[in-house]
Amino acid sequence: MLALLLSCTTQVAEAWTPRPAEWAQVERDVFQAAWILPEEVWQPGDASRSLAASLGELAAARFDAPAESAWMSSLGDFVLEHRRRGSTRSELERLLAELKSTRPATHERLAPFARETLAPDALASRSWDPDQDRADDGVYFGPLLRRRASKLPPWSTHEELGNFHQAATLVHADLEAWLSALHDYQALARDPGTSYERLRPQQASFLTGEDAQHGPFAALRLVIRSDLPFPFSHYDCDLRVLHRLGRGRHLETFVYSSSEDFYWFAGRDLHLPVRASDGRWVATLLVRVAGFDLRGVPDDDQDRQSGTRAALGNLRRRAEAEFERAGRVPRTVDSALPELRLVPPRAR
Repeated sequence: MLALLLSCTTQVAEAWTPRPAEWAQVERDVFQAAWILPEEVWQPGDASRSLAASLGELAAARFDAPAESAWMSSLGDFVLEHRRRGSTRSELERLLAELKSTRPATHERLAPFARETLAPDALASRSWDPDQDRADDGVYFGPLLRRRASKLPPWSTHEELGNFHQAATLVHADLEAWLSALHDYQALARDPGTSYERLRPQQASFLTGEDAQHGPFAALRLVIRSDLPFPFSHYDCDLRVLHRLGRGRHLETFVYSSSEDFYWFAGRDLHLPVRASDGRWVATLLVRVAGFDLRGVPDDDQDRQSGTRAALGNLRRRAEAEFERAGRVPRTVDSALPELRLVPPRAR
């Protein structure tokens, strides 16, 4: 059961639960399966450029480690040791220095991601600004992936191509806490770096079920209007969301919008469990591949990355706070879709 404890508010709204539905209804009314990202559109020819692949391998890797330094055995063990030593930036640097002197090959693989995600001092600050790209903002960006032309509709009909960008963060929270934060639209409307004029989840579109082809799923449609900087006004986004279990039975979240204000807008979040070498769950690795191109607005890759930094940073902060309130006892960490609830925004 998804814990629902609202942050920073004294007025608790009635939560929505999804209605049971067949996949045919989801396909017709909420999320068209053709928008599930095909690998030929975003997967680069060199698989080493894919964060989902490289960080997935890092999370699963087991390294040779000295008997007296078992924390060098895996990413999960390293995270636990950092937590044991206080989770500070100074202790992170000490750990990385020890690792480099003892196991330089392990350090080369682990250090870039660890430095960006394990001690997010900027993210913890009340004055955190998502527009500032900082090494301690908790979000790790991979290389841009050039979007490739495709013969598959709807990807074959777009007027513009552009890039997908990739980002990852390490969330000290289970899937219940993450999805609770994602679907808390009261809190989302107040997140730093956002400028919503309208944020309306459509209650009738909040559907869940299980299908022979698509497995367990949940879907939702949102109507969004967001301000743009002068001299532009705003953009409208009819956002479609799909949760399902993908290959390896890891939770995936897909989004797209066919709104006229975008040439194209689509993305995927992959949720991977990080475990210590003894099998203990440690954290959730979230990897996002996303892209969009606003029509008539000179947005660039830096603008898009700022939006991703705001989204992932805010969600991480709220998910970790939710997990703390829930007692830090992991519930669903992989291979299942948690039971969902949605907190609608307050009526104006």
